[in-house]
Amino acid sequence: MTTRDTRPVAIVIAEGSELIRMLTADALTDAGYDTIAVNRISDVLVVLRERSDVRVLITGRSVQADGDGITLTHLVHDGWPGVRLLVTSGGSGDLLRILPPETRLLRKPFDGDALVCAVNELVPAIDGEASVAPVLPEGLPLQAGSQLGSGAGTIAAPAAEPDKT
Repeated sequence: MTTRDTRPVAIVIAEGSELIRMLTADALTDAGYDTIAVNRISDVLVVLRERSDVRVLITGRSVQADGDGITLTHLVHDGWPGVRLLVTSGGSGDLLRILPPETRLLRKPFDGDALVCAVNELVPAIDGEASVAPVLPEGLPLQAGSQLGSGAGTIAAPAAEPDKT
């Protein structure tokens, strides 16, 4: 039996605009993710080399000072195939044809809800995570009251009411 890792998913945010970087990090932190915000490609690569728990990279089309997000997505796709990619862009054109396969594109302007939704869609694909809800075996009748005993059929049964007479 394996235990599920309950640590938040780590996300690197590489964005040239300080305001967008901050708003993106705040929205994802509020949603329960562990965010690492940087503004340089070289910083992204350092984080990826040092932290094996990073599961998602979000980048703008341009990253301040040392390159563009398109180049970054290709570097990460080739070097860290387990990291899911999300590119944010307000530019026109067909970016999907120049991005690595399975890269998600989120058009700017976007709000926090759209961002969290896009990331939530990427996260279950990371490790093929199963639902955290318990699964009951099919075909077992649920039992209640005096019929309660041990066994799978009693897991979801309501507790017996105490006799009040």
